[in-house]
Amino acid sequence: MERHWIAGKLTASTGNNVVPVRNPATEAVIAHIPAGTPEDVADAVASAHRARTAWRGLGPAGRRPLLLQAAARIEHEAERLADILTAENGKPLPQARAEVLGAASWLREFAELAVHFRAGSQGAPADELVFQRWEPRGTAACIVPWNFPLQVAMETLAPNLAVGNTVVIKPSEKTPLSLLYMVSHAFDHLPAGVVNVLLGDGPHAGEALVQHEGIDVVMFVGSVRTGRHIGQICGHRTTKAILELGGKDAFIVDEGVNVAAAARLVADSCFANTGQICTSTERVFVHRSVLDAFVSELTAATAALKVGDGREDGVDLGPLVDDIQLATVEAHVADARAQGAVVVAGGERLPRPGYFYPPTIMVLPDQGASLLMRRETFGPVAPLVVFDTFDEAIALANDSEYGLAAIVYSNDANHVLSAVEGLRAGMIKVNTRRGKAPGATSEPFAASGLGYGYGQEVLAELSRQKSVQWHRMPLA
Repeated sequence: MERHWIAGKLTASTGNNVVPVRNPATEAVIAHIPAGTPEDVADAVASAHRARTAWRGLGPAGRRPLLLQAAARIEHEAERLADILTAENGKPLPQARAEVLGAASWLREFAELAVHFRAGSQGAPADELVFQRWEPRGTAACIVPWNFPLQVAMETLAPNLAVGNTVVIKPSEKTPLSLLYMVSHAFDHLPAGVVNVLLGDGPHAGEALVQHEGIDVVMFVGSVRTGRHIGQICGHRTTKAILELGGKDAFIVDEGVNVAAAARLVADSCFANTGQICTSTERVFVHRSVLDAFVSELTAATAALKVGDGREDGVDLGPLVDDIQLATVEAHVADARAQGAVVVAGGERLPRPGYFYPPTIMVLPDQGASLLMRRETFGPVAPLVVFDTFDEAIALANDSEYGLAAIVYSNDANHVLSAVEGLRAGMIKVNTRRGKAPGATSEPFAASGLGYGYGQEVLAELSRQKSVQWHRMPLA
C-alpha cells in the first residue's frame, strides 16, 4: 500500500481502510492508498507547523533557488512522471509529458514572481510612515482534482510555497500516484514538513483536513457541491478559502467567420482531455447562417480524433477517469436525446474494456432544461444550439448557474466588445482556445468559485496584509 509523505519521508497510515487506484484504460487495480484518518491529518498539519518559521524566514529570495531546483528535478523525472500519470489518469503520454513540463514551468513562474511581489503604498503626512506588510498566512490545505493531477496541484503548491506558506496537499484518490512521486522525488531537498502529501478520500482525509483548526487557508479545485461544503466550514471558522469549482462554459460561433477554423477550435475545446477540463466548452451556440456548414466541419474534425489507451501511438483522447464519470456522461446524453436532441456523431460508450466514450456531437432544439445544458458533464460532448442575434447568444451563454469561462469566435469588433462587457464569466477568450491566458488572473462568477487563482493576485490571497502607521516620536 502507498504511504503518505509527511515530514520529509514516506509515512504509513494510522488506519487500515484502503482505496483502490485503477487504470481507466483497462479497469485494472494498479495500487492501493490509505483512506486517511484524522490522526494522519493531525500528523501532516503538525509537520507543516513545525516547518513554518524556518520556511518563512528564508524570504522569497531564499526560497527561489530551492523551488527552481525542484522544477529542474521535475523535468529530470518527466518520463517516469508521465508514465505514472497516464496509468492512473488515462490521458495520452504526449499530453502527460506536457502536463509534467507545465507543472515545472508553473513552479518557476511563481518562484520568480514572489521575489518581485510588492505591497501598495498609502498617502501619509510628512511626519508619518504608512506602509503595508505582507506575511505568509501559515499552513495551507490544498485539495486538488484528478483531471490534471500535477498541473492543478502545482497551481496550488507553487504560489503557497513562493509566499512562504507550508502545505498539506491531498490529491484525488483517483489519481494520487503521480503527485506522491513528484513530491517525494523533486521536493525532498526542502526542509522537512514544508510539503506534505496526505493520501485518502474526501469523506475521511479531505473532511478532516478542512476541519483541522491548524489550517490557515484552503485552496480547493473541484465540484460545486464539495466546494460549497468547504466554504461553509471555512466560513464557520473564519478561514480563508479560495475555490475554483465547476463550469458550463459557452462557445459562441458568430456569423461571417471561418467555419472550418471555428470547428477545429470547438473540437479542441470540447474534446481535449476527453472533455475533462474545468474550462472545457460544454455549450456551443452557433449562428443560424453557419449552422449547416459548421456541423459538417465539426463532424469531420471529430472523425479525425483517435480514441484509445494513452500508451498507444497516435491516440488523441484517452478514457474517462472512472465508471462514475462514464455513467454521468451517458445519463446527460440520454436525457438530452429524450428532450429532442439529435446525435450527429458518437453518443454511445465504446464496446471495449475501459471507460471509453467517443467524441459526441448533438444538435439541440433549444437550451432548455436538459442535464446536458444545465449540469457539468465533464465529458467529450459538444451540444449545439442555434441563435439568430448576438444579443441572444450572450443571453443564452449567461443563462447558467456557472461563470468560469467563455469563448467568442467573431470577426465583428462590436460583437466582441459586447461579449467582453456582457458575459458573466471570469475568463473570456476571443478567437482562441480554452484555458488560462499567460500571465493573467481571474475570479470565477456565480457558482464557479471564489477568489483569484493566478498571477500576483493569488500571492495576495495567500498572504496576510498588515497596515502599519508609524508616527514620528515628538522630540520634546
